[in-house]
Formats: sequence, C-alpha cells, structure tokens
Amino acid sequence: MNPARPALGTQLFAVGDLDDGEGRAFDFRSGEALFSIIAIRRGAAIIAYENDCPHARQPLERFDGRVVMVEQRYIICAAHGASFRIADGVCVGGPAKGALTPFAVVVRDGAVFAA
Repeated sequence: MNPARPALGTQLFAVGDLDDGEGRAFDFRSGEALFSIIAIRRGAAIIAYENDCPHARQPLERFDGRVVMVEQRYIICAAHGASFRIADGVCVGGPAKGALTPFAVVVRDGAVFAA
C-alpha cells in the first residue's frame, strides 16, 4: 500500500478548485512516496481515478496538471494518446488495455473527501 494514498475521510480538495467540465491531477505526498489522482467535475459530481495509465504506468495529465478531454466523454493520456471513457475509465482507443482504477470520493459541504 502506498503511504501517500489519502486515507478514508481525508479532505482532498474543494469542489470549487475545478470548473464544471474540467479535469485535473491532484498529488499527495508522504516523505518520498507520491500518490496521484485525476478528478473531473460534472456539475456538483466529481469522478476520480488513480493517475496511472495502464499502458506505460505514466501519469495521464499534461505537464501543467490539466487532464485532456474530448467531447466531455473521454480522458486522453497525454503520454501516448490512449482514450478512456470518463464514465467508467474503460480504454476505448490507443495502446492501453483495460481500464483506469477508480478512486472513490464523496462530495460534502463543498469539499471532496476520500471515500
């Protein structure tokens, strides 16, 4: 288990940190350990996945932390162009196989928490 992975109930970020329709990476550290998620806002809902492309085990986001999306339906891996459905993380194109690993979150009082 990665020691940087946020524990159940940890506040991750504020809903307002993301504009509606925006996706972004959020990094968490514990000493040298790093754990990263990508989060996408759809209205009041937040969808989150571990930030790890199953193709080459690289982060999905661009150098500036933004997540590339197409038609508000697909996440595009910035490294190799694999496409994943936002709704369920399943790879639908490119070199990756399988799906992104979901990261459970809950929205409460304008904040996003690990669930």
